[in-house]
Amino acid sequence: MAAAVAAAIVAGAATRGRDVTLVRNGSRGMHWLEPLVEVATGSGRVGYGPVSPEDVDSLLDSGLLDGGSHPLGI
Repeated sequence: MAAAVAAAIVAGAATRGRDVTLVRNGSRGMHWLEPLVEVATGSGRVGYGPVSPEDVDSLLDSGLLDGGSHPLGI
């Protein structure tokens, strides 16, 4: 599922005219939050999880790429 989430983020960002650098990594040990998406912002990292491919549009619409507020925010 993580691969599908990553693909949805890249595609959704492109549709919105946003360029992203996606970095894949292994587990952070918080299996109940996986797939976990972290976004680097000027104020630090913001996490969201667990994320499904169906969640990506609402995350992007909520400002995912800028660390926006969303119910999946942690």
